[in-house]
Amino acid sequence: MIVARKNVFSLCRFQLLGFINSILSAADMLLSTTKNEPSHYMLKIESFSILSEAGNIKIESDVFEASGHKWRLDLYPNGNKEEKGDNHISLYLIICDTESLEKGWKVHVDVKFFVYDHIAHNYVIFQDDEGNRTSFHEKQMKWGFEKLISLEHFKDSNKGYIFNDSCIFGAEVFSVPEYTLKDRCLSMIKPPATTNTFTWIVDKFSSIKDDCLHSEVFKVGKIKWTLSLFPKGRGAGVGTNLSCFLKVHEAKSFPDDWIVYARFELRIKNKSGYAAKDTGHWFCEEEDDWGFSCFILLSELRDMSKGFLKNDRLIFEAKISVVGMLKNFI
Repeated sequence: MIVARKNVFSLCRFQLLGFINSILSAADMLLSTTKNEPSHYMLKIESFSILSEAGNIKIESDVFEASGHKWRLDLYPNGNKEEKGDNHISLYLIICDTESLEKGWKVHVDVKFFVYDHIAHNYVIFQDDEGNRTSFHEKQMKWGFEKLISLEHFKDSNKGYIFNDSCIFGAEVFSVPEYTLKDRCLSMIKPPATTNTFTWIVDKFSSIKDDCLHSEVFKVGKIKWTLSLFPKGRGAGVGTNLSCFLKVHEAKSFPDDWIVYARFELRIKNKSGYAAKDTGHWFCEEEDDWGFSCFILLSELRDMSKGFLKNDRLIFEAKISVVGMLKNFI
């Protein structure tokens, strides 16, 4: 029997705690990493091996609140066979207690699943590959991945996903605006490869004293952008990492409810190519920049054998592959 209690599960006389950390990329999945714990919920499991012997079992988490609604996680440790998730971990977000919502209700959210990597000591983030919002309604009460990660990969002791027979999952659920006005049509474009990359050269990097540097303004997909570099780190990266962000320029001139989506890659050139990270984000008035607090360790950046700072010059690039915009203000 499985009993839920304060984000912790018990299987028979064994307490199930932990975090799950492994990654086999699916075509509809975007992967990234973070040192930060998930904001809204964590499901800790111990004695995972007992679950692997339990057959077609589903674990329902207790209900948690996020973005004004109630949710739970449904975890299939041996895969959701009804949705062809055999030999994989299956994980879903379920909206709960919808009886009090008005008829015809819709809830639009940005969903991120987390799995802990005990070797790298960070969280792997799984989300929709195109950065699309997830819409919950009467005919769609759940969303997730039937093939989050293969069991073979997950159980490999060298991967760090299971440590001392324990693993950890998590979730973040943030609300996103609903598009209701007739003249607010969201259009997605792929900027031409000849115009979607901006290069920023930063000279005399080692002598920089400023906490933050800003690039010149550049334009991709009818939107003006700038880049921000934090040589000493920002947020979780302070003192240890170079932090970098993409920012919508002059957002204050947009209407109060403006929305811009971008799928982008930030990268630093080295002697063998690039160190790069990519992500997707909905930019809005409350969050007009997005990027990576922990982009690259300062120790690695300054390692001359890596070739990031040839002649004390940093070459930083932003490649924006997809841009979405609301037509009424573009």
